[in-house]
Amino acid sequence: MIRTLLVDDTPSIAPLVLAHELGWVTLPCAVETVAGLTAQAAHAHPEALVLVPFTEYPELQEGYTILPALAAAGNHNAAIVLVADRPLEEIDDCVIDLGAVSRVAEALAYATLKKFYGLSPVAWVRTRPETTGPPVVQICEGGEALHLLDEPGGQVVVNLGRAWFILTGLPPLTHLLLVPDKLLRDAPGDVQAFSEALAAAQVAREARKDELRRELSARYGVSVEQLDRYYDDQFTTLTGDAQKSIRALLTATARNLGLPAVGALKLPPGVLNV
Repeated sequence: MIRTLLVDDTPSIAPLVLAHELGWVTLPCAVETVAGLTAQAAHAHPEALVLVPFTEYPELQEGYTILPALAAAGNHNAAIVLVADRPLEEIDDCVIDLGAVSRVAEALAYATLKKFYGLSPVAWVRTRPETTGPPVVQICEGGEALHLLDEPGGQVVVNLGRAWFILTGLPPLTHLLLVPDKLLRDAPGDVQAFSEALAAAQVAREARKDELRRELSARYGVSVEQLDRYYDDQFTTLTGDAQKSIRALLTATARNLGLPAVGALKLPPGVLNV
């Protein structure tokens, strides 16, 4: 039996989680939000399904299979942005302030800052330097990124997901749903029933999207218009192009992130691996 679905605290999955909390949709298990969900957290809950940043997958691939029934992705954009205090054409060498962003945001930064924006980072830091030197460019994600896109406040704010799409023609996926291999072997019927319930929940959630977006507008301090632009671009299942995007981003940045190599994505029997 599937008892728990662990999800990351990300705007892309927030409508489904909120609809479940409000009782507007039904899933056959508890849903728990874990901010910054990592491979280590997944290992600490070995019987749970986990919606993790895709950059955690290389460390989970030996014991988990990807379920295509749920993913977090945009066709052309992501809630991951670059923020600068001046036009980017005025910046060459710079320090990249990653702050507390996920490895997904870090991967998109590695993949786009030089190739798309022509920036030349001299350092990547998690704590902003206090000394004078090259200009600092900040990476933000999640609700903070949506707020900055909505109200840049005189700063330059650009969407790294859009940069990735323009560079590659591939959608910027951020999260994958993983099922423990043991659970998939021992209870395949429960996994299938969960996938079917998830599809029905997504339909029910979409029927109340206006109410959910008003709730989330207050939560994130972002206009409904900005949320409409963001959510209208999102999709929630693992498409063939999303598979290609994962492999391309991991190939481009796994060494920068210190991640294990990934070959073919591990998908359930009968699911096309493109």
